[in-house]
Amino acid sequence: MSEQSFLRESALPNGLKVTVSDVSRHYYGGYWQVCLEVSCLVPLEMGQFSDPSVEADARRLLGTAVPFVRHLEKMAVHGDELAAVRQELLERFDRHLLPFLGNQQFPSRFIQAEFQKRCKKSNRGIPCLL
Repeated sequence: MSEQSFLRESALPNGLKVTVSDVSRHYYGGYWQVCLEVSCLVPLEMGQFSDPSVEADARRLLGTAVPFVRHLEKMAVHGDELAAVRQELLERFDRHLLPFLGNQQFPSRFIQAEFQKRCKKSNRGIPCLL
């Protein structure tokens, strides 16, 4: 399981398309790191910022879409328990992360937060992030 294995794709009411992939890996004896990667592209759309000049800066720094990536993982899983732990992580995704990502306010808040992070980094004088 060293390569990504696609598990699920969900279209959310706010327009985002979320994919879940299994990126688990074997690391010692019969033990695994079970890891699900949740990802989606959040588009930077017009009107997410109140000031057009800030929106132009955001588009310059972030581009037209910003990737959202999170990992749900559990370490030291015995090989016999892989399927059960994977199912447990999928249920946790359905219960907690999917409603969070499906919120109508999520895309705008995420884009604004990523823009603030990028501004803080560029204010530190790191030339590669300007």
